[in-house]
Amino acid sequence: MPPTAETSEVARRPSSQWLKHPGTAPLWLRAAVIFLGLRLISWLLLEQAAEQQVWRPGVTGPSEDHIDLALSWDAQWYQRIFEGGYPDTLPVGPDGRVQQNPWAFYPLYPYTIRFVSALTGGDFATLAPLLALLAGLGAAVVMARLVVEAVPARGSRAELVALATVAVWAACPVAPVLQMAYTESFSMLLLVIVLLCLVREQWWGVAAGALLLGLTRPIALPLIVVVAVALWMRWRVRAARPLRTDELIGMAGAFVATGISGIAWTTIAALGTGRRDAYPTTMTAWRGEASINVFEPWKRTITWAWQTHESIFVLPALGIVVPVALSLLMLVPQVAGGIDLRLRVWSVAYSLYLVAVVDGHTSIFRYLIPLFPLAILLVGGARERPRLLGLRTTFWVVAGIVGQVGWIWWLVIFSPINGGGDYPP
Repeated sequence: MPPTAETSEVARRPSSQWLKHPGTAPLWLRAAVIFLGLRLISWLLLEQAAEQQVWRPGVTGPSEDHIDLALSWDAQWYQRIFEGGYPDTLPVGPDGRVQQNPWAFYPLYPYTIRFVSALTGGDFATLAPLLALLAGLGAAVVMARLVVEAVPARGSRAELVALATVAVWAACPVAPVLQMAYTESFSMLLLVIVLLCLVREQWWGVAAGALLLGLTRPIALPLIVVVAVALWMRWRVRAARPLRTDELIGMAGAFVATGISGIAWTTIAALGTGRRDAYPTTMTAWRGEASINVFEPWKRTITWAWQTHESIFVLPALGIVVPVALSLLMLVPQVAGGIDLRLRVWSVAYSLYLVAVVDGHTSIFRYLIPLFPLAILLVGGARERPRLLGLRTTFWVVAGIVGQVGWIWWLVIFSPINGGGDYPP
């Protein structure tokens, strides 16, 4: 059969063009290639930084003759859980206060590693970063599909917005954590699955995903707000789309399951140790305070940033103020009205939750990973016909990679400060 003008055009395209032209490869594959390509860059940066890391037992891993930054910091706690589980009693210091212990870290990730290790015989050093990478890959693929269904653009434009969003998110300054032995990849995968189920009104999928999410990281509580908004959106159109009994049951199940997920780990910790306050008192061991005071840590951090102009206060202060401002901007119809309301509400609920309950320290940058809807706004995806999509995406990807250099060398590399310790990533 003689070639048509269309097939001749396809044949003339460079092989690199398949990332840009919908129809030449499925969306999931293009999202996967983008994610893995950016992870390769992050791996090279981590390898370069590891050469400058001095061995610190209990912080850097896995051994003095093989320092791997993907197994440092909190990864050491996950390895302890992998090897020995959780203690029956909380360790208490001479001052009577609970000390740092594994109950601060959620179980789904380390127990998944243990399960895969039992099947394959692999060790923690091999499986932990690999499973984190695979979960991050899954999150990128599901995120691409979610964005296609959540933005005003349609067809090929929507897919380009989705790929741009994945690229900006996967290149952000803290994106290397998606291939480190941390739980962020697992929580991101479950989060985007839950949000996709909400957009599609698959209520039992929401329930199942939320319950698992509550065992990865403490981010399920703000999700209750999003579920409530999704239920309200469905209720509003009940005249046009009557509610069936089975759907009403599913909606109730989604709301109840999300509520349970928000308190599940606190309850499990209480049952496992015999102390009702096991989880909150464990968290105060990292805060250096006797109790968790809502909003107070960020009030102090922002005040100190204003007074001292020191980077250790200024950068975390900006790290919370800027995302909160952008998230609130997402609620302005003229700015982001084209993006699905459920994603916009998630950004606001989660960012305000961070201000309320999280300490004002350097880990805030890592906690921003779930705010991926902001990437849609940054690339111009709120419009039906995005303007300068390629230019915007390139700028934010390059800026993110430069930010990775700063994040890795400032926070991931352990360099003791006066008084011992270091600022955590």
